[in-house]
Amino acid sequence: MRYLKICLCLLLFYPTSFSADEKSEVKTLRIDVRMVEVYASVFDRGGKYLPGLRLSDFRIVENGAVQSISSFESSSAALTLALLVDTTGSMLKPLPHVKNAVADLLGQINPKDRFGLFAFNNKLQVVVPFTKDRRVALRSLFRLRATGSTALFDSLAQLAPHLARITGKKAILLFTDGEDTSSVLSMEDSVRTIKRVGIPVYTVSQGLALDSKLLLERLSEISKATGGVAFTIRNPEEIGEVFSAIVEDLKHLYLLGYYPPATINSNRQGWRRIQVLVPSHKNSQVRAKEGYLP
Repeated sequence: MRYLKICLCLLLFYPTSFSADEKSEVKTLRIDVRMVEVYASVFDRGGKYLPGLRLSDFRIVENGAVQSISSFESSSAALTLALLVDTTGSMLKPLPHVKNAVADLLGQINPKDRFGLFAFNNKLQVVVPFTKDRRVALRSLFRLRATGSTALFDSLAQLAPHLARITGKKAILLFTDGEDTSSVLSMEDSVRTIKRVGIPVYTVSQGLALDSKLLLERLSEISKATGGVAFTIRNPEEIGEVFSAIVEDLKHLYLLGYYPPATINSNRQGWRRIQVLVPSHKNSQVRAKEGYLP
């Protein structure tokens, strides 16, 4: 989400310099309007990606009202990807597979894309700040060790707003192998924060995480609400295949932005439902976030 800050200054002007009394008459009107960012993947009726779409191909409807699209980034635009990897004690066996999958992923994304590597156990750790340098990332990646408890939702809720401050297309890829045992925030508060930020979150769960129905439901909720995809896998050998599927999806993401009515930003209450349509391709299917919290 971005904020457009518009400052309108009403000045009492005289040809001579301002006196202290005159300066006190300066009035400032400040209006904060939040741009809503919507990520969309578009498929034909056969389930294949539709590349090369333009701004004019899209229509956004919020709570039944058509919105004016103010910004657009095509599927070929550069992306910033945050890789969030579980490094808790339960990851001792699958971590080598995750490392290899991440290494392959770095070779598959576009050279112009930036990425950051983050790890979590009982807290979020910045392993590699956002960069394009694959060699630096690989050196740090293979130093990761499995230890500690799991603060999954705290880490995700902390990372999402940080990533939101970066301009352009962005996404989070989360891999976890266990149930959250150490987060301070409640699961509901964390989910609310992540949905409010609205960056696509791709989640990959395996191992002990599959034993928690509530955890899988919340991760699926996050992915669906933000326009990402939730995956579950049964053995570590599947990690590379799933990561490759996510990279392919990221390569076909469109980013649309619009400014909702000012009354929405001032009221800031209630879930706003979003629909993304592609009228120029009548049989197309769109996966995008379902809405947002003002």
